[in-house]
Amino acid sequence: MTDPVSTQSEFPSAVVVTKRTSVWLGWMPLLALGITIYLVFASLQERGLRITVRAAEGQGIRQGASVRYRGIQVGTVEEVKLESDLRGVRLMVRLDDDARELASVGTQFWIVYPRVGLDGIQGIETVVGARYLAVSPAEDRTERVAEREFEARAEPPVEDTLAEGGLDIVLDAPSRFGLEPGAPITYRGFWIGRVVSVELASDATVVEVRGRVAREYRALVRQNSVFWEESGIEMDLSLTGGITLDVGTLRSLLMGAVAMATPTYPGELAESGQRFSLVAGPEKDWLQWRPALPIGAGSIPQGLTPPTPLSSSLTWRSGRIIRQRKERSAWLIATERGLLGPADYFQVPAEAEESGVDLRVGNITVNAIPPVESQGEVAWVTWTQPLDSIWPSQRIRSLAGPEDCMVYAGPNLAPQSIAAYRMKQTPRGLEVSEDVRFSADWQGAPVVARSDGNLVGMLILVEGHAHIAAIPDFH
Repeated sequence: MTDPVSTQSEFPSAVVVTKRTSVWLGWMPLLALGITIYLVFASLQERGLRITVRAAEGQGIRQGASVRYRGIQVGTVEEVKLESDLRGVRLMVRLDDDARELASVGTQFWIVYPRVGLDGIQGIETVVGARYLAVSPAEDRTERVAEREFEARAEPPVEDTLAEGGLDIVLDAPSRFGLEPGAPITYRGFWIGRVVSVELASDATVVEVRGRVAREYRALVRQNSVFWEESGIEMDLSLTGGITLDVGTLRSLLMGAVAMATPTYPGELAESGQRFSLVAGPEKDWLQWRPALPIGAGSIPQGLTPPTPLSSSLTWRSGRIIRQRKERSAWLIATERGLLGPADYFQVPAEAEESGVDLRVGNITVNAIPPVESQGEVAWVTWTQPLDSIWPSQRIRSLAGPEDCMVYAGPNLAPQSIAAYRMKQTPRGLEVSEDVRFSADWQGAPVVARSDGNLVGMLILVEGHAHIAAIPDFH
């Protein structure tokens, strides 16, 4: 018979072991929640930025309409509603993520729909297509609109494309003169810009006419330029000629126009925001001005630096009993081998050599004329003092015949243009037409070709007449 006690001892006894749970299993729900929040946030980011655009009229725009900038879609109109006071409409707009910078202070919105104006039909693509919301970004897009709410313009901005490199000016007028935004600004009858806005000044003393001149014509506007209102119809009555009626364009009849002129001796370039007076009509002399001014993309090819001539003066004493101080001045060009200047500039009378001559070049003065080597009307002067803005020899060439050129002087004289048809080849050099006038302040100014920016001559003035002397080869 088997002993019950011994039988039980043959079976193994159970041992309870406590299994340790990993710490990471407790954090898994929180990690999953964090990933979910991130994915939701990323999804919202990809949807872009939601803003509100308020307009006085909806002009037929609908939900789902596109928001466009430079012809491409940058957002969508998600909702169109009436304002609670029924005085306007509210557009809920979703900007694309890469267009978030459009929600900046100064950004302009307007609804594009077909409209007939003096320029033809605007928004013609919406005649058969859907209307859309156009946008023009602010120049400075660093300041965001806190409430993300914008007011749509009733009309599109006037010639917004002129803003790129254009010149903004303000004209103070005694009255409105019938001017409207979009009115042309003309020079010799050619369009060079447009009126952007017409409004009373903050103190109501004048009418402020703000205009913008296109980039390629901004060199026409100088510190001493004048502006006048140009009406659409002008009538001249005389005994011999009868009645002469000059009818302007339809635009000038309905919107007015602003004309401008610049003196034959132009001043410094006008600065953006500069103010001018706008008068009712031109003075007779204004219509006779004929300045030579560069127009187009630039005076010389982009990337090339124009020369910076050095101002200089020669002074001496003349007279045996009463000593008088004599002085002459000219521009000099610093080159790798010395200074270039007019040959007759360095020719002084014998009495000057006895009393002593002072030559000032820039801020340096020497008490004698250095060695001079002349060739034709241009001379090369040996100069041992330090020179700035040295003109490289590889950018000096001869001027074989007439070509469009620029003349540069000091900072107080704006560059002047000489068109090829204003030049005439003579044994002396290239004579410049008398219509292109230079004052004595331009003596010795460098002449640069507009085609390649090379130094091709020096302006020489003789009794008020200008011609271009060739640069001698001193290599």
